Amino acid sequence: MKKWFSIMAAVLLVSMIATGCSSGNSNVKENKAPNNTAANTTQDGGEKVSLSLWTLSTGWTWVLDVVKDFEKENPNISVEVTQYETDPIKEALKVAASSKTLPDMWFTWGGTLGSFYAENGMTMDLTQVAIDHKWSEIYNKAAIDMSSYGGKVSGIPLHLNVLGMWYPKSVYEKLNLKAPSTFDEFESQLKILKDNGVTPLAFGSKGGWHTMRLTEQLLEHFAGPELHDKLNSLDASWNDPAVVKTFEKIKEYTDNGYFPMGYSSLDPTEAESLIYQESAGIINEGTWFDGNIMTNGFDPQKFDVFKFPNGQTPERASVFAEMLQINSGSDSAKQEAAIKLGEYMTSTETINKHIEDFGSPATLDFNISENTPHLKALLDSANDGGFLITDQALPQEVAQKLFEAQDKVALNEWTPQEAADGMDKAVTTYKSKQK
Repeated sequence: MKKWFSIMAAVLLVSMIATGCSSGNSNVKENKAPNNTAANTTQDGGEKVSLSLWTLSTGWTWVLDVVKDFEKENPNISVEVTQYETDPIKEALKVAASSKTLPDMWFTWGGTLGSFYAENGMTMDLTQVAIDHKWSEIYNKAAIDMSSYGGKVSGIPLHLNVLGMWYPKSVYEKLNLKAPSTFDEFESQLKILKDNGVTPLAFGSKGGWHTMRLTEQLLEHFAGPELHDKLNSLDASWNDPAVVKTFEKIKEYTDNGYFPMGYSSLDPTEAESLIYQESAGIINEGTWFDGNIMTNGFDPQKFDVFKFPNGQTPERASVFAEMLQINSGSDSAKQEAAIKLGEYMTSTETINKHIEDFGSPATLDFNISENTPHLKALLDSANDGGFLITDQALPQEVAQKLFEAQDKVALNEWTPQEAADGMDKAVTTYKSKQK
C-alpha cells in the first residue's frame, strides 16, 4: 500500500477547457435503507431527515455499505438509494428534470452532462461550501474545476478518471506482442490480432460513447492537441481534413473486421465480456476497470494497460470527472444532510475502506490497493496532460450527432466526408440556437 498524496498535477490543464461512460439496459435497482418515516424526530430529539440518492449500479455496491455506515453515525438521517446503469441514469435524470422530480442528490458527470442541471438552476451552489470546508485542500483542483460552471461549484467531486487501452496479458504473450509505443505499432498489432483469430478491438457502439473513446484518440492523432481542443470548444470547423481522416479510419477498422461483428448495436458490457474470454485483444476503459475485472470474477494481475500512442507531443490522455449534485429545490435541512453525506462518501477514511471498488478518487489523499494494480499507471499516464472526454466536452446535441456519424460510417450509410459535413452542420445549428 502506498500513500498517494497529490495525483495528476499536470492534468490541471484540463480545467482550462471550459466547455467540457460503461452502458447497459439493466433494470433500475432500488435499495431502500431502513426509514422510520412515521416520526419526524429521532429519540434524541434531533430533526429526522430523509434523503433520496441516485447513483450508478455496476461496480457501485460500495455505496450501499457507505450509506449504512453513514446512517449509523448520523441516526437522524436516512438515505434511500436508487441505482441505475449508465445510459438509464442519464435518461432518468432528464425525465426527472423536466417533471421537477429530481432526487435530493444524484451522480452525474462533469462537462456538458452535469452543466445542464447547473445552467438551469437545478443544482445547489456549493461555492461557499467549498471555501468554508477547504475543498481545495481535499480534492484535486482539476476535479473541482470540472464540477464548476459559470464560476460556481455545482457538485461534490467524486472521481477523476483517466482512460487507457487494456488487454489480456495471455493474448499478447501468445503472439509475442508488447504494448505499442507508436501509432504504427498499434495498427500493426491490430492486423496481427485479427490474423490470429482475435477480435482486435472490443468496442460496443450501442449508446455511442464506447466507440467515441477510440474516435477521440484518432482525432487527437490526426488533428493534434490544438485543433482537437478547438473542435471540442466549437472554435474550428468540423469539416476539416483531420475529421475526415478520423472517420476514414473508423471505416477502415470496420471493413477490416477489427471490431466485433455487429458492433454498431452491441452493448459495451457485451464487448467487455470478449476481453474476459480472451477472444478480443484491446478495450478502452479507465481507472475503474480493475474493479470491473474483479467484479466479473477475474484477476486484474492478468491484464495490463497502455496509453493510446496518438503520436503527439505531449501525448495526452482522455480524462473526465464525476460528481454528486444536490437539488436546489430541496429544503435546507435536506441540503445540509446531502452535503454531509457527499463529503462522507468522498472522505479519505471512506475511500481507503472501499478503495478496491471505489475507482479513481477525486480526493487527494488516499491509499492505492494492491488489488487495483493499474490505478497508479493510469494516473501517471496523464502527467503529460489530458483532454476532456468528448461527450463531456461537446454540447449534448452535437455529441449525439457524433454518435450517429460513427454508426452511419460503420454501416456505409455515410461517407467519411458526409460524416464531417454532418458534424459541421450540427455545430452550426447548435450555435444558431445560442444567439
